[in-house]
Amino acid sequence: MVWVILNNGRYVGRPLHEDKSLNPKPIMILPRDAKPEEIGGNHIAKIRGAPTAPGFPPVPGDMVFALLVDKDKAERWQFVSVPQHGENRFIIVGNDHKGWIAPQEEYEPINYNHLLVIPTDPPRYTPNEVFEIKQVVFD
Repeated sequence: MVWVILNNGRYVGRPLHEDKSLNPKPIMILPRDAKPEEIGGNHIAKIRGAPTAPGFPPVPGDMVFALLVDKDKAERWQFVSVPQHGENRFIIVGNDHKGWIAPQEEYEPINYNHLLVIPTDPPRYTPNEVFEIKQVVFD
């Protein structure tokens, strides 16, 4: 089964052109014409086969990265349904209760920080904190 993560209709993933090192790779908002990326089950999001996690030294801790090595440090994300934002909408939260925050611009990294909760009933989140997760069906 293949699932994709989108924010405001834009795919979340890794750009095709990135450095060739084994350093963690930033997860970004891709252009609208980009191909979807696969995410793995068990709440470990995988981008191009690499599990994801918040940064850990020496990379910044306020961004989400794909791990090419140190895969045992992958985060078990909580995909929290927020149906008040629409069908298949989720916030993506780590064990420390911080969450994914999409940038405004393409090719900018996904930020990882405290989410802004709008105190309504049910609570609401800003559009850049809400992600659509949908299954891709191949014919």
